[in-house]
Amino acid sequence: MNPIPVSDVPMNVDANCYGLTVKGRACVDLVEAEDQTIGSLSRYLHDVLMMCGSGAWFEQLRQFMPPRSLEQSLQSLQALGLIERLAPPEAPH
Repeated sequence: MNPIPVSDVPMNVDANCYGLTVKGRACVDLVEAEDQTIGSLSRYLHDVLMMCGSGAWFEQLRQFMPPRSLEQSLQSLQALGLIERLAPPEAPH
């Protein structure tokens, strides 16, 4: 089975807010410790993960990152269980 190209995945960018999962928070805490390096995440994925720390809307993230690579990064971090989409009541205002 071939993976679905990112461009074929519909994204309703207006309604997507991302935040850290418990696993994602643990990863951030570990990586940000003084005696640790960035770990196995690329610098780009690390940056996206950090920006999702307090909850971030897709439109906010797009101000700092190209949309296509941002979509791929968000999908990768979700697949790793580090971030999740937040429901509107849980999303930051």
